[in-house]
Amino acid sequence: MKIVHQVIRILISLFLIVAITVHIVGLFSPISDEPLWSHIVHLISYSLCLFTFLREVRFRLLLYFIGTIYPVAYHAHCFATQLLKFDKFNAICFLVIVILPLAALVIWQNKTARLFKAGRSEKLVAKSYFEN
Repeated sequence: MKIVHQVIRILISLFLIVAITVHIVGLFSPISDEPLWSHIVHLISYSLCLFTFLREVRFRLLLYFIGTIYPVAYHAHCFATQLLKFDKFNAICFLVIVILPLAALVIWQNKTARLFKAGRSEKLVAKSYFEN
């Protein structure tokens, strides 16, 4: 099970690295009709997501959720628009709106596993999930 967990962490990290790379490229060449400011916001958001996904920082899950707000909202709107107006399935948008919340679940699962392992399971209910 530990190997599966590590593979999932690696795949999510690769997904975030690819997303960051796409938006770096988008700053210098027109890969879509997305404006420059949107690439910048995506770049900051995905970087925050990757940092908080890989590092155990204070308020890790809260910071991760803040990082996901713009990408999930943008890609959910894009996905819904293309599906409803043009009857097209946009796989990239779908992956973003599925993988980013799943990564939050991995972060939360890491925290709860650490608490149970440390024998602090009784504090799990009382403490906020957003604290480290």
